Amino acid sequence: MSNTRKSPWSVQMLAVGAVSIALSSVLSVITLFSMPNGGSVTPASMLPLMLFAFVYGPVPGVAVGAVYGILQFLLGGWFLSIPQFLLDYPVAFAMTGLAGLFWRGRHQRTALTLGILLASVMRFIVATLAGVIFWSDLTNGAWAAIVYSVGYNASYMVWECVICVALGVAVGPRLVKELRKVK
Repeated sequence: MSNTRKSPWSVQMLAVGAVSIALSSVLSVITLFSMPNGGSVTPASMLPLMLFAFVYGPVPGVAVGAVYGILQFLLGGWFLSIPQFLLDYPVAFAMTGLAGLFWRGRHQRTALTLGILLASVMRFIVATLAGVIFWSDLTNGAWAAIVYSVGYNASYMVWECVICVALGVAVGPRLVKELRKVK
């Protein structure tokens, strides 16, 4: 009797996950415009991660997003505390995998839009929480930290979400169809 267990990750899924992480990494260094207080808008750097989640589901999507978040830290991130690090990098980017909650939707454009919106909102919430943890020690109270963190994160995340929805609806259904053929 063989004691081997089949992995839930196929070679193809690993390869597509790696390509998604690579594409997101390349897109993340292209700045369309920078915001005055920091943060920048990219040409849909989260979209490859969200499309991966849309093809393979939320659990693999969250895992790939978390790996991407750690890679983002290694490529030039910084942190001041462990909770802030965890929220800003692996947890915030893991939220991109929540786009996969809509992976079985019958109307792909609607499902993609809802998935991208959910993933973006959840990433925004986690990044804002990380900002509140960071800024609460440096501002005059929790409210100032909340207001600053919401403003900072919204200034670029709203644009990122809009770009991801627009491109996701435009090219997503075709990419998803092709990836699901060979899944």
